[in-house]
Amino acid sequence: MDMKLEGFECYPLWTVLVYYLISFSTYAVGLYLFYLLYPVLSLLFLVYMLYLEFSVYREGCRYCYYYGKRCVAGRGVLVKFLFKKGDSQKFCERTLSLKDFIPQILASLMPMAAGAYLLYKDFSLLIFGLTVWPIVMWVLGNPVIYGRLACPNCRQGKICCPACEFFMKKTKK
Repeated sequence: MDMKLEGFECYPLWTVLVYYLISFSTYAVGLYLFYLLYPVLSLLFLVYMLYLEFSVYREGCRYCYYYGKRCVAGRGVLVKFLFKKGDSQKFCERTLSLKDFIPQILASLMPMAAGAYLLYKDFSLLIFGLTVWPIVMWVLGNPVIYGRLACPNCRQGKICCPACEFFMKKTKK
């Protein structure tokens, strides 16, 4: 492996904070909206979020350059407590399609659906704002995370990254 790779060897702590403020705000909104709808749904949504998080550790983080190091999400440090390091070549061999992103897309669409139902029952500006929050995060938050913080500074991306390859193919068309 080329030791002259550009990017962060270990992401600054502030990038992890920004990452979680942006990405988990949608989850917090979802938890709240589901709680207002029916508290048990909030618990089910939390279980779904935990499933998604552990899927990322299992399917990506354990094969990543940042295993044992602080990546933009801080997951590289945490994954070593959950999974043994995998063969990094598996990370490079993986391909992604739109279907691989459906679970993450649902994490934003489900809170929006809950909010829409709550708005239908009784309109509120607060609920309206929370309902559109996932869209705001997709349009404004994701470009900050992936366009400014993560991808341009990622050493794994310089080696190989199935997500980067997927999105670069989509933008080149």
